[in-house]
Amino acid sequence: MGPVRGDGGGAGTGELIILPGGRRRPLEAGKTILDHLRQAATPVTAHCGGRGECRACAVTVGGDDLLSPRTAIEDSVLADPGQRLACQAVVVGTGGTIRVEVPLYPRYSIVERGMRPAIGFSPPVRVSRESGTPQVTLEGRSLGPYEGEAYGVALDIGTTTLALRWLDLSDGRNPDRFSASVLNPQIRFGDNVIDRVRYATTRPGGARELQQCLVTAINGLLSCGAVRPDHIYEMAVAGNSVMRDLLLGRPVGGLGAYPFEPVSIAAVDADAASLGIAISPRGNVHALPLIGHFVGADTLALVLATEMHRREEVTMAIDLGTNTEIAIGNREGILVTSCASGPAFEGSGIGCGTGSVEGAIERLRIDGQGRVSYETIGNGPPVGVCGSGLIDALAALLDRGIIDRAGRFRDGRERFTIAGGERGIYLDGKDLDSLKLAKAAIAAGAGVLLERAGVDIDSVKKLFLAGAFGTYIDVAGAGRIGMLPRVPSGRVVKVGNASIEGAAMVLLSQECRREAQELAPRIAHVSLEQDPGFQDRFIEELTFPEPG
Repeated sequence: MGPVRGDGGGAGTGELIILPGGRRRPLEAGKTILDHLRQAATPVTAHCGGRGECRACAVTVGGDDLLSPRTAIEDSVLADPGQRLACQAVVVGTGGTIRVEVPLYPRYSIVERGMRPAIGFSPPVRVSRESGTPQVTLEGRSLGPYEGEAYGVALDIGTTTLALRWLDLSDGRNPDRFSASVLNPQIRFGDNVIDRVRYATTRPGGARELQQCLVTAINGLLSCGAVRPDHIYEMAVAGNSVMRDLLLGRPVGGLGAYPFEPVSIAAVDADAASLGIAISPRGNVHALPLIGHFVGADTLALVLATEMHRREEVTMAIDLGTNTEIAIGNREGILVTSCASGPAFEGSGIGCGTGSVEGAIERLRIDGQGRVSYETIGNGPPVGVCGSGLIDALAALLDRGIIDRAGRFRDGRERFTIAGGERGIYLDGKDLDSLKLAKAAIAAGAGVLLERAGVDIDSVKKLFLAGAFGTYIDVAGAGRIGMLPRVPSGRVVKVGNASIEGAAMVLLSQECRREAQELAPRIAHVSLEQDPGFQDRFIEELTFPEPG
């Protein structure tokens, strides 16, 4: 796109044109391009929340004379003079036109299903034929006349993605129908929960803005199904503490400062209409209970889906992500914690990192001569390295002696090229440091939890790995870099999207719903910030383990 010059200054009649599509916004002096894009609900990645730290919000701009000069940060990361970081480019003149070309969102590989045990079919929402006209009821309350369909939807609100499952509440034999998913649009406000809490609590109307963009995305998913939205009578929601409460419109300020606790951990039932959720006008939104701290309804759903709380043997579950949750225990009790592992393994903050998009390098090997071979999602040309590829890369760099146990290049080089030559896809020292910090947080958290439970890793009979990252990683590679406890491969079970399956369970079974509400307060949360040995353990884990 060629440059388009504005006339500078002006009476405030100018506009910002967003390409592709041509949507228009009036220019507002003093606001960044990112502010304008957010106000227009334009999908744009801002991993760092708009602080100029991640370069993910790069856009191509015409009308640069209406913007503040390029900053030193932009000069250091943007080679193209026609590009700006949307979070750094401030509108200073409003008497002309600025055209902003936003990169199209790539297609993500989102896990929509997971492991779910067999349960009895007794949905709280049911079709009652006890009087005249059949009614759809919830706990004896009519939600409207039965018109041939009675559906529920299970929603997993992830920090990065949203997944929705339609379930037929009148079919006890095969209730699962279809699923849909999308990126969480809140990613334009930051790729982690702390950035979103900050936005909700420091920006006027920020919490409402975060809620509304989430509701809009959910309603967009609901419209994709083959079921009339007004024939959906209940939505069950699982998500971490911040995501759940942002959807419900609850204050999240308590999660932004010590001791990092939500307003309440109890389950919540809310009228769908009051939240703007486009299901039956009398429909119910049931949000599963939280456990405490950042350990939310998604972890409770994971416990339900894996039946950790019913087992005699000790098991461990790890849901890998920006905020990694870990649980350990059996029917005698369960301990949980959350680790601020950060988004490095989701590609954020890594120079050539990316999410699980088409073209992402997901498998990687280095031979004895240092030659790299790889596989990409969708078999397309490489666009970056996603989490599973980053783990493979670290493990291979260690095994080939290219980096040492401290994560430093042995031969003095500044980077290791993976694809595309000198200006292609690579890992450098800064990337290695970010990945090392992330893996150390997870390993230290798991170590603390094992110690608190009074067991060693050999006593753990199953290791459940949840989430998209847990689904695709090479377990041996994750053990090689010291991110995961080393257990025999036969004990590792990848459970996929256990969060959505736990939400489905409370839609399909009154007993599971009661069990979830009784179980949540009995799960003990371990605060790593208060553990006296966590920092020492974290420092130890900054070194990669010896091979073997």
